[in-house]
Amino acid sequence: MPSADITEKGQFFFQQQFNFFTAAIGTSNTTIDYGLGHELEIGLNVFNVDMHDTDGNFQNPHILLNFQKGFTLSENYKVSFGTQSGITPPLYNKTVEIPSFSYIHNALDLKERGKYFFGSYFTNRAYAGENQFGYMTGLEYPLFENKFHLMADYISGNSDISVAVLGGMFSLPNKWQLSLGAQIPAPSSNNDYGLVFEITKL
Repeated sequence: MPSADITEKGQFFFQQQFNFFTAAIGTSNTTIDYGLGHELEIGLNVFNVDMHDTDGNFQNPHILLNFQKGFTLSENYKVSFGTQSGITPPLYNKTVEIPSFSYIHNALDLKERGKYFFGSYFTNRAYAGENQFGYMTGLEYPLFENKFHLMADYISGNSDISVAVLGGMFSLPNKWQLSLGAQIPAPSSNNDYGLVFEITKL
């Protein structure tokens, strides 16, 4: 689930995510964003990079450009919309596709009472295995302020990205964060259970 927080002007955002599944498949997802000001950011994603697959059937990764624009409507509420779209270069097979994931976010920030997110999305078959509209929701609750936050998010549907992730985030010095969560498949999907590990630089 994309973050609803927009990178500040002149600043970079970096996130490295590793996913490990019960089917002994591991993937890497990398995001780099740059803040342009006026609640606008652009960046690059390198998603779905197979690190290990017991069948040896590696998939082409997703090379995506991303864009997100936010609108602050009050001290506690903002709306943003964005997209992640690009190509799958023919590294392991000759099929070149155009993956795309577009969304709109609603973010409610209640400070010490947590942040809450709700939005909708459209993704195509190249990105998620199905052309699909759906909703996504999440929360971040500061169990120990500036030290440990509970995290949860959910993407609806029966596509490859339809999962829930439940876990927590540890704040580290110099605006680094370490997150760990359990991935649970959406009820209507055939996705695997797994483990999600993230390193983030704000």
